[in-house]
Amino acid sequence: MTVPRPLRFPASALGALALAAVGLLSQRPASVLAASSPPEGGGLPVLDQEPILGVWIARAPRIEVTLMADAHLKVDGSTRTLPSGTVSFEATPDGGWRIAGGSRVVRSTGVLASGGHPIFELDATPPFGAPRSLLLSGDLFFSVEGGALEVVEHIAMEDYLVGVVAAEMDPSWPPAALAAQAIVARSYAAARWMERHDDRWQLNWHFAVDMAYHGVGPGRESIERAVAATRGEVLVYRGWPVLALFNASSGGRTEAFDHVKPGIRAPDGRTPIAPAMPVVDDPAAIPGATGLGLADSHGRWKSDLPLPEVSAGLQRWSKEAWGRPHFGTVEGVSVLERYGDSGRVARVNIRHRLDGATLFTALPAADFRMAVSPVRIRSLLWDRCVIASREPGYLVLEGRGFGHGCGLSQVSAWYLASRGASAEYIVARFYAGARIERRY
Repeated sequence: MTVPRPLRFPASALGALALAAVGLLSQRPASVLAASSPPEGGGLPVLDQEPILGVWIARAPRIEVTLMADAHLKVDGSTRTLPSGTVSFEATPDGGWRIAGGSRVVRSTGVLASGGHPIFELDATPPFGAPRSLLLSGDLFFSVEGGALEVVEHIAMEDYLVGVVAAEMDPSWPPAALAAQAIVARSYAAARWMERHDDRWQLNWHFAVDMAYHGVGPGRESIERAVAATRGEVLVYRGWPVLALFNASSGGRTEAFDHVKPGIRAPDGRTPIAPAMPVVDDPAAIPGATGLGLADSHGRWKSDLPLPEVSAGLQRWSKEAWGRPHFGTVEGVSVLERYGDSGRVARVNIRHRLDGATLFTALPAADFRMAVSPVRIRSLLWDRCVIASREPGYLVLEGRGFGHGCGLSQVSAWYLASRGASAEYIVARFYAGARIERRY
């Protein structure tokens, strides 16, 4: 999530939550603890020094890389210097790859070394939408997978985090908010690094898969300071780094981890991590959204969704994977079940006409949101769900917050930091079952 530069608080926002905020900030902030003894990991790596991460960037039959300076291409023990400019790499029909126009076909992994400088620019492949141009400072690893060329950046954890925090928060936000985001993102990355250590990559650059990562860019001095100030700090539960989820705005109450990632465990595959992220009240979310000028999108929102669009979204979603229910023309949507702890919608009931019959199909609310539009349906914390009869028929939703709601609420972090809360305090608010440890 990237939001506009913060605005001044309107008096109404300050007044409404003043007592609650003062009460929160009077609590004793969490401290950073020394690293505990790591649990038996069954062959998993130990997080006792800064790891090198593999970040998946792109996959295509042909990939162009702009070199801002000379770079060294290392293949099978030999090194070749490539001059600055644009160079194209392509997969070959026989399962190898080569520099476009060249005769040498490579069937092993090639490494384009950066020397730690931001010299590589290329288009990253997103799960949806248009590609994004990224400027990268890590080494690029080239290999062929499934007939296409794949590029993975190898980059040190702390450098990676600067790119993540810059993509998730505005650099002008208070230092404590940036530092809180750094701790949370480091925890998520550490968990992925441990559980996927034998894979070609551990993290995807796109937020739809892991966390948003936009590579190198200007004007990030404040973020670099926040990352450096929290170096090595991660959230830990029973000795394991926590796969710490976060969201744009909780809307006033967070979601349970198991409702968002059911069955997901710690890197050992056995330890449950849901207790690290319990449901908590978050009175800072609404004034945070208001103070940032995002009241209508991240605070209290309303969406009028034409029923033909709802039908089209569900029909498209149905075809994307085998075994999903089929949908016809949607005539109604109602709340079937809510989670008792968070109050968010768990399941919806969809009335639709298919092959001349009226059917009622129950669907997980999270699937319904993603199928129709995770932007128009901004969260599952609904206050109202009705059908308006005006042509062509509308699903009218009113709710609060933006995103799945689990873990750190970014607008809340901004609000709390603006009122003097420390990064450790902010993090402790949203991960009450975990503790912060400095691992390296």
